[in-house]
Amino acid sequence: MPARNMKFGIVVTSEFAEYIEANLSLITEELEQLGCLPQNIVIKCVPTLHDVLMGTQFFAEFTDVDGVIIVAPNNRVTGHLALMNGIVALQVQWNMVVEIGGAECARNIVDMITLQNEMEINAVDHKVRHNFS
Repeated sequence: MPARNMKFGIVVTSEFAEYIEANLSLITEELEQLGCLPQNIVIKCVPTLHDVLMGTQFFAEFTDVDGVIIVAPNNRVTGHLALMNGIVALQVQWNMVVEIGGAECARNIVDMITLQNEMEINAVDHKVRHNFS
């Protein structure tokens, strides 16, 4: 089970109540089918789309999740340049996978974290090259 040892944060916003209703249970069910334990799925609600970045930041800074799913219509989030810039910066700063969207995010985040873990395990130790000139 690929997600057996993974922990996920899920950020939802009441602004997209219908979207969340249609997707949240599908995401959690898929994560569990992929092996994630129910207690390793942490769901937090933020008031508006504007607050999604801070909710994701809180997961990165104050929890031990491996990745975060933002449950929102992808085009609504990616259409906000400042929000996307913040999410990308957060991903790079914390080396944490963030997925945006609906039910498809469960498989995507597990695949990305699996890839990240495999690459970390197989990373070559780089030695500092000395300049002898």
